[in-house]
Amino acid sequence: MKAGIVGNEIVDSNEIEVGDDLSVDIVLDENGQVVGAVADELIVATGPNGSIVDEIIDVLDADGDLVVEDEIVTVYDADGNAIARDEEIRIPLEG
Repeated sequence: MKAGIVGNEIVDSNEIEVGDDLSVDIVLDENGQVVGAVADELIVATGPNGSIVDEIIDVLDADGDLVVEDEIVTVYDADGNAIARDEEIRIPLEG
């Protein structure tokens, strides 16, 4: 049995389920040329005390370079109520 500490409780890691989903949408201009892409990754970890959802949205230009990244982490209690949320938007600096 693997165990970890969550809050003040010891939790059996076998009780935690983790899922991951990634979708990528290609953005085209009016001539059908690729001008960028949007990648949306969703990671969910669920256990007996609640869930954590981490969503990362990346906007890429036509060369595949990151334009902006938005990450939202939400924590839910065992009843499905959102109890904490954090959002961070990152814009890479050139140079």
